[in-house]
Amino acid sequence: MRRPGTVETGAADWLLSSTGEEPGRVRLQWASGDGLADLPVGPLFDLVRMSDDVGFAVVQELRGRDAAIGPVMLATASHVLSFLVPPGSAREWKAWLEGTGYGRRRRAVAAAGPGRVLRCPRPGCVRQGHIWLVVPGGPLTDSRVLWAALRDSAPPRPRDRASYALFR
Repeated sequence: MRRPGTVETGAADWLLSSTGEEPGRVRLQWASGDGLADLPVGPLFDLVRMSDDVGFAVVQELRGRDAAIGPVMLATASHVLSFLVPPGSAREWKAWLEGTGYGRRRRAVAAAGPGRVLRCPRPGCVRQGHIWLVVPGGPLTDSRVLWAALRDSAPPRPRDRASYALFR
């Protein structure tokens, strides 16, 4: 049952707008099976995925900076935080990660753009260990601010420092 005017309803509507012609498919996925829907990455957002230990350190760094944190989803089974960032950001992140310790550590940090999907529950629900820590609907997390928070939350090893000079 939809509750008009709730944060969860607004967040769900925002997510549904990313599906183009398929909001009915997403509603059906949310209502049946495991309660998770596959949303296309690219039209409204790209993703930056981080292992939970790295991701929670980044969230703390963002909070310490008083930076705006956009939508973030936690998948508890895989220990991954997914940050929603502006479309096109995945290309930047892939370039930034190249040659860093994060780029070499599989699954520590990765970016996903068009052609990928975000498997997520309806906002306000917990399904199969997936939960929105910050619900969608507001601004997305700025990529450069997120990158700086990653850089500053866990300083790189000396051989990785050159890759982090981009934002100094």
